[in-house]
Amino acid sequence: MKIKHIPILSAGLLLLASNAVAEDTIALRAVNKAGEVIDAALVAYGGAEAITNLNVVARKSNFTTWATTQSLQPGAPWDQGQTSNFAAINFSEEQFRGATKGSGGGFDIDAGQLINGESSYTFDFRAGTMTAVAEPDFNTTSGPFIRVTAPLLVKQLQNRRHTSHWLGETEFDGRAHDVVTLVMEVGPALSLYFDQETHLLSRSERVLAPFGQIDYRFKDYVTIDGIPFAKTFELYADDQQNMLIDRYETVVNPDFAQYLELPKDLEAIAAAPPASTEVELQELAEGVFLVGGAGTFVMFVEMDDYVVSIGGTAGVPERIAEFRKVVEDKPIRYGVLTHHHNDHVLGVAPYQAEGATVLTVKAHEEVVRAAATDGEALKLKFVDGSEWLDGGSHKIQIIDIGPTPHSEHLLVAWLPEEGILFEADHFPNPANGRMAPAQPVTRRLAEVIDARGMDVKTIVGAHSARIASREDLAKALSLLPVNAAGSSW
Repeated sequence: MKIKHIPILSAGLLLLASNAVAEDTIALRAVNKAGEVIDAALVAYGGAEAITNLNVVARKSNFTTWATTQSLQPGAPWDQGQTSNFAAINFSEEQFRGATKGSGGGFDIDAGQLINGESSYTFDFRAGTMTAVAEPDFNTTSGPFIRVTAPLLVKQLQNRRHTSHWLGETEFDGRAHDVVTLVMEVGPALSLYFDQETHLLSRSERVLAPFGQIDYRFKDYVTIDGIPFAKTFELYADDQQNMLIDRYETVVNPDFAQYLELPKDLEAIAAAPPASTEVELQELAEGVFLVGGAGTFVMFVEMDDYVVSIGGTAGVPERIAEFRKVVEDKPIRYGVLTHHHNDHVLGVAPYQAEGATVLTVKAHEEVVRAAATDGEALKLKFVDGSEWLDGGSHKIQIIDIGPTPHSEHLLVAWLPEEGILFEADHFPNPANGRMAPAQPVTRRLAEVIDARGMDVKTIVGAHSARIASREDLAKALSLLPVNAAGSSW
């Protein structure tokens, strides 16, 4: 039998052949096209060398904010606020300095942070304290500043271009744009829109739970030291305006040492232990449990024949699962929502899956039904002023303490026999137990406690693992704002 000769290609010819095929793949075309868009953007932003050498940026800004899905009342128009902000970043040394001053949602803010390795602090100028940061994270802390500063996003593309892909071209504001992806060190990936004519960044977007799609808009470019910076920045959450930033001062590559100085009139506080990311259970009293982690908590109360679950923040299914390790055989009959803000209605769908009746107020019905898996089938019970739940072993009074500076209606859960009060967003309770001057929302909570003659012994909240005492509340109320110097630059 005659064997047909099959020619053997050299390794070089095989490589060329495989490359020819690879260049025709969608993935490689997306990478190559992204590289072209990035190269054009680098030229538009002053050149690759200028962006490489863009090591320090400091900016002063005025913020106008709209409390989208976080206003006193559900639905637009959203409450509006004003803040001032300073931010400075040093890439080579992974240093960041920030400060914010303003008010909104029943909170007065005069705070800042410094990320500088082991010498990292958070500053509370209102309380006159600075607290060491146990685990400083440059990428997480600086990320919000980078995402609203166009040349810094281009710098990220320059350094991470191997992870970027071209998604296609589209029209935005009547102009053709190329869209490429950016995967930063932390957070969801961004889609960046570059104008095909100017090659400047016009828009970026990402999906961020529970807010939905977040759009960033860059406008009114001015050139500073050869690099275009957007003077105006807009942020939209699900197409609703959430933020407008007016940059009134930008400095390129200043000496960062001036931003490392610690305020001299702040009291140094030891670092609090890092917050646990694990879901943990604490028993507050017999049959009463606080379950949560990573800044979101639910209180479960075991009645004779059923369970009441209080709080609707993120992670309700995981908190129910942890609670089921100690109480397996009783159904959750009621799920109590504190208020209508989007981060406090995430528990609606899990409670519906449990077959529970959700307690809320009539004014929040539309928002609550929208958060359900099946809004029409959702079982609701409206609290008008207050509502008692008597399950034999425990009695719970659900009280609407609204209006407050945070929400027109706000439900708290009160267990009079145990002296336990569960609240949300009204009593900042730091992990280290160091009380700060009471916020306006805290004073409103205290007014209700006093007016109703509630013998509160224990206070727990939707956002803190720490169990607070009535003395902690009294301490916060007794402190006056210091408003120490150093909050602005």
